[in-house]
This record gives sequence, C-alpha cells and structure tokens, in this order.
Amino acid sequence: MLPTNEQRRWMYRNMLISRYMEERIETIYMEGKKPIFNMANGPIPGEMHLSNGQEPCAVGVCCHLGTEDIVTATHRPHHIAIAKGVDLKKMMAEIFGKKQD
Repeated sequence: MLPTNEQRRWMYRNMLISRYMEERIETIYMEGKKPIFNMANGPIPGEMHLSNGQEPCAVGVCCHLGTEDIVTATHRPHHIAIAKGVDLKKMMAEIFGKKQD
C-alpha cells in the first residue's frame, strides 16, 4: 500500500529536520577544534557520530510505529530519535550537556 500524501509530507519533514539538525550539530561540534583537531575543545567535547544520509531509513521505519512502540539504535541514533518524535530541545540539551528545564 502506498503512503498517503500526509504520510509523505511527514516523512519529508522529518528527513529535513534530521538533516538540518545533523548539519548544525556538525558545525557547532567543529568550533574550537581547528586548525589542529582536539576532541576535548569546543562547545561539544568528545566524540560525535552523525547520521547524515540515513534519514530515509529512520522515517521509513518510524512511519509504521505507534506511540507505544519502541525503537533503538546503538550508533548514530539522532535521525531515529527525531523520526520517533523526541523533544528536540531536550535532545539538544543532552548533546550539549545542559540541563533542560
């Protein structure tokens, strides 16, 4: 069965949000880490694994899940979390090591 236009819009929107968030995270992550890469520097210290290019997989799976369903990933899960509908502010607070009020 083909997705409805509403489902297609949801899928496209979530792919765009995921890609935009990943691109912004990458830009911010690299701040203070150049010209010589130092993982400890910048507003997001430590390791960062992005999921650019994997957005269709996340929305393709999550469009079939209900609110009671659980999905997880062991590596690069931002796109899945976004497609599942997590609170973006809370997710970004976690990435930046900030307390979400």
